Amino acid sequence: MMSVARELFAVADDLRLKSNAGVQYDASQLSDLSDFLGSIARLARNEEEELAVFRLAEAGQLGRAAVNELATEAMGNLMLDHGKVVRPDFGRKS
Repeated sequence: MMSVARELFAVADDLRLKSNAGVQYDASQLSDLSDFLGSIARLARNEEEELAVFRLAEAGQLGRAAVNELATEAMGNLMLDHGKVVRPDFGRKS
């Protein structure tokens, strides 16, 4: 699997070595490097979106657990009050 960080470090190291050696890039090499960096940027964006989806799903699970706990507590309080009779009100007038 391709790693964004590993690939960027490799490009940075390659550029550093070549610049220290005085190597000049021609237009074709720069075009290839630009295409490669564009691919790495798309990979980074995909990973960021995947992480965002994961975080939203995790937040949803926490939210559902909290709602379930509150609903259980509310129903428990109603059930413990033995003096009350709960009757549904479907909008008709009494």
